[in-house]
Amino acid sequence: MKYLLFNIIFVFCFTPMVYGQHIPSWEEGYLDIHHINTGRGNATFMVFPDGTTMLIDAGDNNRIDERSVEPKPDNERTAAECIVDYITFFMPQKHKKCIDYCLITHFHSDHLGAMFKNKVPEGDYYLTGITEVHHLLPILKLVDRGYQYMCPDKASRTFSNYKKFVNYVTLNDSVKSESFNVGSSQQFALKSDKYNTVFRIQNIYANGQLWLDDIKMKRSLFPELDTLTRDDMPRENMLSCVLKLNYGNFSYYTGGDIPGYPGVGKPMWHNIESSVAKEVGHVEVAVLNHHGYEDTTNENFVSILSPQVFIAQTWNAAHLNHSVLNRILSKRLYPSDRDVYVTNVHPAAKIVAGNLINRLKSMHGHIMIRVDKGGDKYWVFVLDDSEYGNYNLLSKNGPYECKGRFEIPTK
Repeated sequence: MKYLLFNIIFVFCFTPMVYGQHIPSWEEGYLDIHHINTGRGNATFMVFPDGTTMLIDAGDNNRIDERSVEPKPDNERTAAECIVDYITFFMPQKHKKCIDYCLITHFHSDHLGAMFKNKVPEGDYYLTGITEVHHLLPILKLVDRGYQYMCPDKASRTFSNYKKFVNYVTLNDSVKSESFNVGSSQQFALKSDKYNTVFRIQNIYANGQLWLDDIKMKRSLFPELDTLTRDDMPRENMLSCVLKLNYGNFSYYTGGDIPGYPGVGKPMWHNIESSVAKEVGHVEVAVLNHHGYEDTTNENFVSILSPQVFIAQTWNAAHLNHSVLNRILSKRLYPSDRDVYVTNVHPAAKIVAGNLINRLKSMHGHIMIRVDKGGDKYWVFVLDDSEYGNYNLLSKNGPYECKGRFEIPTK
């Protein structure tokens, strides 16, 4: 009997911790949020409680230098191939053939792709980042910040390629394309009505327009553009789409690359984070803006959102910035405990961070959040990113008990 018990313990302890054995597959009622690490930009895949799916960004930047981390898992495949393999591995079986929604937060390569090698002749665009994701796994509805406000000029090859792609797929692939609607809570609606009383995605901000939910109005954070000098004009990061997701008492923030510190000599209205934070309020999980770069995550943002979990999607030696790490770990800004999960830590960033690096809950890997049915608690799983198609479990953290209280307003 004791030998049988030993064999059982041995098998349990030394069996590889793969998804099918240690993370039960998604089932109705769960909210899953996957921060996919390719080392080449942002990509976040979500499965909502009813099975509706959404992708936020799909970057594939062309930064290959000593400041950038190594591609994950390697450079033999494109970022899009890695993103799609991951998505199809974790997507509910009945949704294997498409992605319901995709949001491109803003028009930079690490959020939409800029590797110009493989061209689609009939559409006159290259497969890179989001354009290649759609080629491999069709997207039904594509949302971005729109082209009416401060549209990048023709010199931006990244944007030009993306725009050609959008023009082609809306005409030939029946893709629905929309501009991000600030103030809407229906643009990323569930496909069924079952969870409408406990689930909502609220569009908070984009293009200088902030939604004030208490009075149901938008407010402009920018002066009239014709009053500004060229040097003071808003930058692309400042135009990023921001949203807040609620499921029961769980809440989640993501805001592209909005800044929280104006550049040297810049006007104070370049600080987007502080105004956004007032409207977002407390969340359980916050994704760091701009990968945790030095121009983000100011004290107002940290103290108001006061999350239990921070997530940094990083790919450069300047991510996660040492001062940012100091702020998000500081209990002077809010007293409760918090954990920090990072997709990559560049060797140079690790040296600069010093002892603070030991306070991170992860320094590499895909970061998955699973919110329990009803939204009262959640777990954070860190998954191996070193092998294509094999997402072994590195750590399971939680459960975290949700501290906020939220009710979907009745119409």
